Order: sequence, then C-alpha cells, then structure tokens
Amino acid sequence: MYYNVKRLFAPLIFPSLLIILSMIIGWQWDRMLFHADIDNELTAFIVIFPLIPYLLFVIVAILGVRSNNSGLILCTIILTISYFILNLSSSYPIIDFNFIIPRIISFLLPINIFLFTFVEKKKIRVFFLYIVIILIEVGVIRFLYYLIEFPESKIIIQFYTEFPKLAASLLVFTQYLYGVFLKTSLIDNIPVISLFTFIMIIVLLIAKFVSSRDVRNGGYLFVTISVFLAVCSSEPVPTLMLFFTASGLILLITTIEASFSMAYIDELTGLHGRRSLNETLSTLNKNYAIAMIDIDHFKKFNDRYGHKTGDQVLKMVAAKLSEVNSGAKSFRYGGEEFTTIFPGKTSKEAKPFMEEYRVILESTEFIVRSPIRRSSTSKNRGKSASKDRKIVTVTVSIGIAEYSGNQTKPEKVLKAADKILYKAKHLGRNRVEIQKKK
Repeated sequence: MYYNVKRLFAPLIFPSLLIILSMIIGWQWDRMLFHADIDNELTAFIVIFPLIPYLLFVIVAILGVRSNNSGLILCTIILTISYFILNLSSSYPIIDFNFIIPRIISFLLPINIFLFTFVEKKKIRVFFLYIVIILIEVGVIRFLYYLIEFPESKIIIQFYTEFPKLAASLLVFTQYLYGVFLKTSLIDNIPVISLFTFIMIIVLLIAKFVSSRDVRNGGYLFVTISVFLAVCSSEPVPTLMLFFTASGLILLITTIEASFSMAYIDELTGLHGRRSLNETLSTLNKNYAIAMIDIDHFKKFNDRYGHKTGDQVLKMVAAKLSEVNSGAKSFRYGGEEFTTIFPGKTSKEAKPFMEEYRVILESTEFIVRSPIRRSSTSKNRGKSASKDRKIVTVTVSIGIAEYSGNQTKPEKVLKAADKILYKAKHLGRNRVEIQKKK
C-alpha cells in the first residue's frame, strides 16, 4: 500500500485545533465571565452559546440530507439527544438522575457513533430502522431508571401487576447494571466500562481512517474524542457546550471537505483530479511549464497482472509524484496519465525535477504477488515465497512544454506537452523530453 502522508494527516489538523481551542476557552472561561460584566456583546454571546451546538447539528443534518448521507444525519440526531439529556441532567434537582444518566450516555454514545460510520447512503427503511433503535435506547434507559428510582409510579406499578416475574428479574438486572455504571475508573465521571468502550472505539476509528483515508472517518474519530472530553468533566458549564460545539464544527468541516474531495480529488491516487486541473489552468498567467507524464506499457502490465495490481502501480506513481519538491502541483489527468504544473519555471528549469522523479521511480522496486499465493496454504506459502512474488520496474515517459511564442493559453501548452510526451515514447520511453524553442 502506498500512502500519501500529507493526505493522511491533513484532515486531522482542523479537528485537532478545534479540540485544543475548546480546551483553551474552557481554561479561560472564568476570565471571560469576568469581562462579560463589562462587555455587553460578550454577555449576549455567552447567553446564546448553549444553543450553538443545536444550530450546528441542524446545519450538518441538512448537509447530510443534501448529500444523502444517512450516517451523518443519525450522528447529529444522537449528538443532539445526548447534548440535551446531559444539559438536563446537569441542572436536574434529583441527584441520582444527575449521576447515573451521563454515565450511561458515556457508554452508548461512542458505540452509536461508530455504528453510524457504516451507514452512509442507505435506503429510507434502513434509516428509519436506526431511528427506531435510537428511540428504543432512550425508552429503555428511561424505563429502567424509573424501575429503580420511581417504583411507585403508575407505569411501574402496572408493569409489576401484569408481569410480576419479568419485573422482578428486570429489577435484579437493572441493579446489576447500576453497579457496573457506578464503578468509577481513573477518571471520576467515567465508569470503567465506558472508558474501555471509548478506548476501543477510538482505536477502531483510527484503523478505519488509516485504511480508508476518508476525511469523514477522521471527523467521526475526533467527534468521539470531543464527546469523551465533554463527559469527562465534572463541570458541565462550559465543558459540555464547548466540546459539543467542537463536535458540530468538526462534522461541518469534514462534511464540506468530503464534498470537496469528491469533486476535486482523485479517489484512487489522492492527487487532484481533472476538474481541479481545469480550474488551475484557468488561473495561470505567464511564466510556467507543464509536464505530461505517462506510465510506460501500462496496458500490458494491467493485462498481465490484473487491474488491482495496476491500481497499486498508479498509487505508487502518484505517491512519488506528490513528493516532487519544486513548488509544483500534480494532477491525475486520466487513466495512466498525470500532469504537473511548474509556476514561474521554464521547461529547462522543470526538467531536473522530473528527471529526478523518473530516476527515483525507476529505482523503486515494485513487488507483484502471484495469484497462486492467495489460494495456497500457509505451509506451502513459506516454502515458495520467492516464487510467489516478482519484482518489476515501473517507468514513465515525460514531456514538458512552457508558456512562450504562440503558446499563450494553458490549453495549448498542455497540448504541446502531450506531443512532447509521445516524442519521448517514440525515442525509447523512460525519458524526459522538453519542447525545443523555435
């Protein structure tokens, strides 16, 4: 697997900064309250601040509807319900309610967030099935709470009357659950079972993000971290508001970023795609060079080793191309062709960078594994390891043209670079050619 390190970690920057910013604001909250007595605008902001998470969750839900992302909508629903209940429990006069409900939520919330990462675009009946599951969770928690705390309530008395054995068994089970959630971990407000759940879910989301490199999974990861920090604090104000606001902002930013990626980023290679290339070309003025890159004998390679192996070659070529340290910007043009734009450089100035890239790619070993290896046993696999794989060399041909003469439009420079590329192929491939000045 070939990973673009920049692409892997870039989606994590904004969520990390939002969580750090939330911590700083929480640390300085008392000072802000002191200044609020003098500044009327700051006072107004602090008054409406508890409503901001609701507003953000509504906006994200609308974006989820617009993009047909059921998981995103469900995530905002469960976050809204949790934020509402946690706020309610922080001001509820009954001590037991204030104590136990946040602990139950701290267990269920990360599990629900993780499950919703698998939903994405599903049929409407599947979406409503998850809505029913959320409502059942809320109803069960409420009923079990009433079973212990309000045994004389009308609904509990009726339940005991109609189902005495079931009610007795359920009471014993609920008391056991109470004991589980009362067992506090190293963190005062987090029970052991919730701490274990959070750690497990965070590890699974990290693995899911690294595997998929999907910005949305990175968003869910940091939302889970943010709500964990929210339920950890013994001071619901301002901690709940800050970290649930951060969760809403993280979902909003990652949703917008995911939409941008779908439109402008090539999913396979991680490079900017054709649409992004066209927009970049429209912004070019003077003094630039464009390189067209094509993988040598790629069709034969695909036919011989299969499309999955061909995809790995494309990823490797793109990963090495994105490492060209020249201020250039690279794109996937289409198929096995790539484009690199060098702002402020001539063809001669761009050639050494492309030559260095060509040499690095040529010297990189690409291992092709035999299809037989997949079906062989582990015992035979060890004996025939050398036969199961083959080391091949991947090379590219490159043509470079620049803004000059009658090539005053980017489209003409791109076309000229494409002609030079085919000249490089006719001259023997695995070489860099530049346009000769007339």
